[in-house]
Amino acid sequence: MAVTKTPRKKPASIASPEEVAPVKAAPAKKAATKKAAVVAPEAKPEAAVVTAPAKKTKAPAKAKAPKVEPSVEPAVVEASAVVTPEPAPAPAPPAPVRVAPVRTPVPVQLDPIVATILAAISEGRALEFIFADADANAPRTFEPRSLSFDALSQAWFVWGWDRRYNAERHHRVELLAEANEVEGVGRAAQGPYADGTPANQIGGWLGGEPIAVKATLMKQWVFAVKQAPPAFPGFKLEDQSDGQALVSFAATDLRAIARWAMQFGDGIQVLEPARLADRIKQVGAVWAGRERLAAAPPAPRAASEPRRHEGRPPREGRPDREPRPDREARPEREARPEREARPEREARPEREPRHDRDRDEAPKAKPGKVEVIRFDRL
Repeated sequence: MAVTKTPRKKPASIASPEEVAPVKAAPAKKAATKKAAVVAPEAKPEAAVVTAPAKKTKAPAKAKAPKVEPSVEPAVVEASAVVTPEPAPAPAPPAPVRVAPVRTPVPVQLDPIVATILAAISEGRALEFIFADADANAPRTFEPRSLSFDALSQAWFVWGWDRRYNAERHHRVELLAEANEVEGVGRAAQGPYADGTPANQIGGWLGGEPIAVKATLMKQWVFAVKQAPPAFPGFKLEDQSDGQALVSFAATDLRAIARWAMQFGDGIQVLEPARLADRIKQVGAVWAGRERLAAAPPAPRAASEPRRHEGRPPREGRPDREPRPDREARPEREARPEREARPEREARPEREPRHDRDRDEAPKAKPGKVEVIRFDRL
């Protein structure tokens, strides 16, 4: 029996692959359109977009980057991206430097008398001072040693040796009418003095017998003496190990030396000469005596007994007493007769001294008195 194969008929619903391809592609487009429609309204900024890798591979924990989430809204990000930064302000031009004009010093015009005194000091000459008030200040020969301008009184002062008084003096220049040069040494010059001695250093410094002085200056005065001009010719100041200094110089007037030494108070110790130390001690004793008298309290007065009417409070509300009529006035007292003169007493005979009493009670020695020499001027 023969078998015949009949071809199968293709169902109408099954289409060829060529026809099926376009049909399958259509849903993909629709899906793509749907996805695009969903993503479009929520557009993420570039910083927030993360691209997925082609294949998911397990990376180590260190390689993972944290997700960056926007801290601001997209609208703010877009606005900040659009706004351009403002340019920095240009620096202000530097202020012009003002240079103070250089002032040339104005030449000081000295008073003619001041110029004469200054020239005499530099040349070692003495001057004759004539004051404007000649009745109060007589003319005199003056040895100028220094010239200074005082800031408080705004006046010139000259210091030196006044031969009229043989002492150191200050004179105010504005009180002088003339200052004339002296020919030679001048009057009232002390001597003898060595040849070639400047005329403005004869009195008190180099005239007469020289007095060698040595003294120890305490530490607190050393710097001040170094900064000041020398007080006497040949003035030397030698530093010592304990901060003190040894002062040595020579002068001819003891009063000027004592005045210079006493300005330091207890900050100086005189070593030579002995008469200078004695003079300073005597002046110190006089000063101490004056201070003691000024500080002593006054002696108390003897308290007298109060009278009967003193110390009683006044009585108030008591009428004045009226004299009683029954009392009569007291008669006046009769004068007492004068006493008879007593006979003069006979003088008692002097007692003979007892040898025992003289031996036991010897006369005590009286304490010695301290004699203080008075100085008219230092």
